[in-house]
Amino acid sequence: MLTVFTRKNYISMALVAIFSFILIYVGLSIDATHAIFPEKNLINMVAQGMSMVPVEAKLGGYIALALVAVYVFVFAVAITYARRAAVTAGKKPYSGKMFGIYFAILLGCLLLSFGLGIVIQKPLDGENIVRVLTFVGQAMALAALLWVLVFAAVGTVTMLVVNFRRVGKPFRFFNKEDTPVFDDEDLVSHDVTGSFDSADGVSAPTGGVATAGNLAAAPIGAAAGVGYGGEGGGPSGDVIARTLDLDDREKVFPELSKIDVKYGAFDAKPMVCDSISLAALCNQFRQYLCQKEKLYFDIDTLRLFISGFAASHFEILEGLSGTGKSSLPRYFAQFVGGKVLFMPVQATWRDKSNILGFFNEFSKVYSETEFLAGLYESNYNGDEICVYVLDELNISRVEYYFADLLSVLEFPVPDWRIKIMNFPHDFVPPVKLVDGYIQIPENSYFVGTANKDDSTFTITDKVYDRAITLDFDTYNAPFEVKEDVQPISLSGSGLRALYQEALANPKYQLDEEELADINKVLGFVYDTFGLAVGNRILNQIKTVVPVFVACGGTKVDALDFLLSRKLFAKLEGRFEDYVKGALQETLVLLDKTYGKENMKRSKKVINRIIRAL
Repeated sequence: MLTVFTRKNYISMALVAIFSFILIYVGLSIDATHAIFPEKNLINMVAQGMSMVPVEAKLGGYIALALVAVYVFVFAVAITYARRAAVTAGKKPYSGKMFGIYFAILLGCLLLSFGLGIVIQKPLDGENIVRVLTFVGQAMALAALLWVLVFAAVGTVTMLVVNFRRVGKPFRFFNKEDTPVFDDEDLVSHDVTGSFDSADGVSAPTGGVATAGNLAAAPIGAAAGVGYGGEGGGPSGDVIARTLDLDDREKVFPELSKIDVKYGAFDAKPMVCDSISLAALCNQFRQYLCQKEKLYFDIDTLRLFISGFAASHFEILEGLSGTGKSSLPRYFAQFVGGKVLFMPVQATWRDKSNILGFFNEFSKVYSETEFLAGLYESNYNGDEICVYVLDELNISRVEYYFADLLSVLEFPVPDWRIKIMNFPHDFVPPVKLVDGYIQIPENSYFVGTANKDDSTFTITDKVYDRAITLDFDTYNAPFEVKEDVQPISLSGSGLRALYQEALANPKYQLDEEELADINKVLGFVYDTFGLAVGNRILNQIKTVVPVFVACGGTKVDALDFLLSRKLFAKLEGRFEDYVKGALQETLVLLDKTYGKENMKRSKKVINRIIRAL
C-alpha cells in the first residue's frame, strides 16, 4: 500500500462498511419470497408503510445486491486512497484533475456493480432488469434511512452519556498522561498540538521571527508569539489557533511521510554482500582512494578507521586541514555501496533539536532535518551502511547537541532510540516513529571531523572516551595503483560478521602475557599520575586489537594507537614539578615492555608533552 491511511480514513471506511452490511440485511428482509426472514419483520413493515413494491429478488437479485454492497465499500476505499495519494504528492485533492479521477472511480464501480449485476441476469430481458433494479434501489433507500437513524441514535446517546458524566468539568483533549489541554472558555482557539510534549521531545532556544514565506522552515524558536522557557522547557505565551489537521501526518511530517510513500511502508530487501576479508577491504579501499579520488592514506590509518567501528559507532578524525578527514568517511560509504550524509556543524547548535528537529507551535509542522530524515530512511534499509559526517563538530560544544546520541550508543542495540516528541492519542505518526521515538539502526556510523584552532571548542574527555579518535597530523606521499579497482557491495550485517569473525579468532586476541604488559603500563601511570582507565576503554582495547590484526596490522601498533589517544593524551596540561621526570620514566617503561622500535605514537605524544614543560 503506497499511502498509509489515517485514523479518520479508517473510521470513514468502517462507516461505509456498516452501510454495506445494512444494505444486505435490508435486501434479505424486503425480498418478496421471504426465503430467509419472515414477511412480518420490521424492515418489511416499514417498506410496506412507504408503499414500496414487493419484489421477488431470486438468486440474480441477491447477487446484484451483493455486488452493489461490495463496490460501495470499494468506492469509499478508492476515493480515500486517491485523495491521500494526491495530498502526499503535494497536489490539490479537489482540483479539476482529481475530480476527474474521482468520477472515473465512480463510473468504474457503477459498471462493476450495477452493470455486472444486470449482465448476469437470466433471462436478460427488460422485465427482469426492471425487477432487479427496483429491488436494489428500494434496498439502498431503506438501508440509507436505517444507517442515518442508527448513526444519529448511537451518536446522540454517546454524546449524552459522555457529556452528562463530565458536567461541571472542563472540556478536555487527553494525551497518554490524561492531562487537559484546553477548557470550555478556549473552544474557539483550542489546539490539540498542546499534547505534543516539547519537554520530553525537543527543547528550542528563543530567537528569530517567522514570516509567511518561511513558515514551514522557521528557525528554532522562531514562531511569532511562542516562547520557550529555557532548555527542555515547553511553549509559553498564547496558543495559536489550529491551522492543520494533526490527523494528517503528511502536513506534520512531510519529509518522513514521503519516505513512507517511497518504500510503501515496507522494509527494503537485504543487500547482496560481496565476499571479502577485512585485510582485503582495507587494501582495496586504499587503492580505490588512490586511483579514483587521488587521495593517499597510510594503510594503518585505514585499518584504524575500519577497526574502530567495531568498538564504537562514533569516530573523531582530528588534525590538519586538507589531510582528507572529510573525504575518508564519504568515500568509504561510496566504496562499500552505502549512503553518506554530510552535515556541517553550526556554531549556534545547542541541543538535539539542531540535528533532530523540533515541532513548530506556530506552523503546526515538525521542522525536519536532513539528519532526522536520514536516520528515518535507514530504518527501511536496515542492512545498508549509513555514514553520518559531522563536519567541524567542535565548532560548537559536542556534548550539547550530540549528547543524546552519545548516551544511547552505550546501550544495547534494541535500546538505540531517541525521543522525538509525544503525540496526541489520536495522531497516526509516520510508520517508523514508534511511540514518538526514532530508532538508530545498527548499520549507522557517525564520524566527526575536528580542527584545533581558536575558532573551536575543546572536546571533553566524556566525548573522547566514547569515540575512537584518529589523528591526521601528516600529509602522505602519493603512490601509484596500476590495476583497476571497483567499489564493492558490503552490508551492515556483512561488516559486523567480519568483526565477529576477527573477535572469535584466538590468534588475534590479546593473550595473558600481553594483558599483563598492558596492566603494567596502566598501573604505572595510575601510581605515578593518578590517571585511571575505565572499563569502557579496556573493552575498546579488547575489541579494536583483534579486528586491527584481522585488517592486516599488528597487536603492538593497535595498542600504541589506543594508549596514545586514550591514556597518554590525557597527561597534556599537567605542569607539576614531578611530571617531566615521570614522563621520562614512562618512556623507559615502554622501551622495556614493547621495545625501542615500537610504540611510536605514544612516545611522540609523551615527548611533545615533555617539550612543553
